Amino acid sequence: MFIVPISGAIQPVESHFDAAEAVSAADSADRPQFSDVFKEIFTEVQDTQKTVQEDSLRLAMGEIDDLHTIYNNMTKAAVAVETFVAVKDAAIGAYEKVLQISM
Repeated sequence: MFIVPISGAIQPVESHFDAAEAVSAADSADRPQFSDVFKEIFTEVQDTQKTVQEDSLRLAMGEIDDLHTIYNNMTKAAVAVETFVAVKDAAIGAYEKVLQISM
């Protein structure tokens, strides 16, 4: 009976963490960062607030005849602010949970 040495046939075992890092590095290039999403939401809030201010000024000057446009813009601004506050609260809640983790 001939015994084949197994030292040449053994392949190194890849760590689960090494594979996860490689996958996460590839995925992170495709996914937007949280700061980018947060900045985009904040910019949307600023834009909608600016539109509402311009609409209210034009209404006071008598330049707007259709009130439904003003109402739609005000609703968009309110939804943008509510979304921003919800994202901010979720981020702060997650940060507080991370701080509570005992090492």
